Amino acid sequence: MSGKVKKRVAILAGCAVLAAGMMAVAASLDMPGETIMRWFGAAYDSLSTMVLFVLFCGALGFPVQILVKAFPRALLMLHRISLKWAKVLLVVLDTAALFLVMLLVDRLMSTVLVGYVILFLVALVMAVLSMDDLEGWENR
Repeated sequence: MSGKVKKRVAILAGCAVLAAGMMAVAASLDMPGETIMRWFGAAYDSLSTMVLFVLFCGALGFPVQILVKAFPRALLMLHRISLKWAKVLLVVLDTAALFLVMLLVDRLMSTVLVGYVILFLVALVMAVLSMDDLEGWENR
């Protein structure tokens, strides 16, 4: 075999080993992840359906998040509300928007069943983590 073919075979073998390793990690995370999800009342057919659920939530939630975050920022830049109230408004709007997006995706995917409690908790945690996005907007 020539040098180019050997190099391509080595790259292909390396990619196959990497893919197998990623599948092994995903499979090992599936069991504890499924147990935790079942504690909160969620059920899914396979890990791939849960990954699709997360991807669809992200794809649908991205444009909604832009609009949700723009409203408190605009009010803050216009000095209509204080930074504290802008954060409160952001958390409320972000939680509601993310909850509704995840609820819509949950209803549309028959292979994933997620309870209201876990949807609300995930939305609330994500909203609280995004509060820092408002820092520095009051001075613009």
